[in-house]
Amino acid sequence: GTEVELKYRKTRVEDALSATRAGVEEGIVPGGGVALVNAIDALNGLNLTGDAATGATILRRALEEPLRQLAVNGGRDGS
Repeated sequence: GTEVELKYRKTRVEDALSATRAGVEEGIVPGGGVALVNAIDALNGLNLTGDAATGATILRRALEEPLRQLAVNGGRDGS
């Protein structure tokens, strides 16, 4: 590419890196339910029994609901 194109690309990369650093420093999490999926995965990795397992099931269902709505909003079946 031309020098102008290269400068533009460099600026875009620097902007992306700055946004990523700011997100990490400020505790911003990825969008689209990624944090919810990660939380569900963490719950699934626990070896729980009794009331703790029941609580984890309730929490898992609560975490899944926004993901279902995202699917519905995107024109997909949320089940």
